[in-house]
Amino acid sequence: MKKLIYFIPAIPFTLFFIYFSIGTSLDVTSVAWIIDILFILSGIFLWRNKWWGCIFGIVSGAILIYMGLQETGQIFKEYILGIPLVIFYIMCGYYVVKHKKP
Repeated sequence: MKKLIYFIPAIPFTLFFIYFSIGTSLDVTSVAWIIDILFILSGIFLWRNKWWGCIFGIVSGAILIYMGLQETGQIFKEYILGIPLVIFYIMCGYYVVKHKKP
């Protein structure tokens, strides 16, 4: 159960994107799907005790920060999600390194 925590960002993002892809007429961009795939890969590698799996989550958080700092006139700024995600994946990577069994 404790390893399920690595998938906390991936599960809501995936459900959110599937809802908007199937349930509504709104379109989900390919960048959003790429970020979601990076979240899932990060969760899988961290679940397998590979500390470098956190890099995928950090990259996706950095993409969100970069997209949020671009002035495109959007109502919602993505960097609000990006900063906590980067911190979350850094902490997950640190946890995996410290609790890895030899």
